[in-house]
Amino acid sequence: METKKATIQEKRQQLSEMSITVRPLVDGGQFDNVNNAVIETFYRKEGNTEFNTYKQWKEKGYQVKKGERAFFVWAKPLAALQAEKGEEPPEENGKYFPLCFLFSNRQVEPIK
Repeated sequence: METKKATIQEKRQQLSEMSITVRPLVDGGQFDNVNNAVIETFYRKEGNTEFNTYKQWKEKGYQVKKGERAFFVWAKPLAALQAEKGEEPPEENGKYFPLCFLFSNRQVEPIK
C-alpha cells in the first residue's frame, strides 16, 4: 500500500501541532526555540543525530539517498529572508514562516 505524500499545507499543519506541543518546553527554558524542541522531541530517534539541509549535506560531501523524505521545521520569517537579499518585503508577508526541509545522518551517504 502506497502512502499519500503530504501537501505543504498538511506539513504546515503537522508542524504547527508539534510546535504547540513543545511550546511549554521552550517557555520553560528547556529549549532555546521551537525548532530545537521539535527536533529533539519528535525527530531525534532511531539514530537520527544530525540534521542538515540538502545543501549543507552536499557541502559536507554527502548525498541524500533517493526516495528519502525530509523532516521539516520552521524557516526564517519571509521578511527576514527578503531583508537578507536586500529586498523590501510586502507588509502582509512579514510574519509568514516558510518550511525548512532537513535530512538526517541516516538519510545520506558519502558522495563517491
